[in-house]
Amino acid sequence: MESCSENPIFKRASVRAWTDQPVSREQIIDVLKAGMQAPSAMNSQPWEFAVITNPEMKTRLAGISPYSHFAAGAPVLLAVLCRKENSCQPYNEIDMGICIENLLLEITALGLGGVCLGVAPLKDRMKYMADVLQLDETLESIALVPFGYPKQDVHVTERFDPERIRWIE
Repeated sequence: MESCSENPIFKRASVRAWTDQPVSREQIIDVLKAGMQAPSAMNSQPWEFAVITNPEMKTRLAGISPYSHFAAGAPVLLAVLCRKENSCQPYNEIDMGICIENLLLEITALGLGGVCLGVAPLKDRMKYMADVLQLDETLESIALVPFGYPKQDVHVTERFDPERIRWIE
């Protein structure tokens, strides 16, 4: 794909296989800073995160769905969580989506690769993650973001489709 920009938006692709090279704590903090930089309704900032590098915990969390087994091989798993009580609950889904996209873009900007594994709104997956992480009632499971150094070159698919644009002039 020929990018129209050096922006990580045009370089991001879902990565599901990683090398064994460790991700530094500084890189993880940079990813979390990017997520927390997301805008949110009424500045509610509903997000919290669990950073999982423990192999046993990664294996348990990778069992959250029939499609997530590969997550156990990621150097880092981010559990993306939402505080149920915040200043603007009706917009939690949008706010959390923006946060996750920021995480993925920073992962890409750092030369890493990751993917978002949806947990919410599927109640069985949300409960599974809450049980594994021993979350209290104040937090809701939203997604898992496994990431690390990509095992293969990342290939990005061009998704621009002018047929999906309505010009109202």
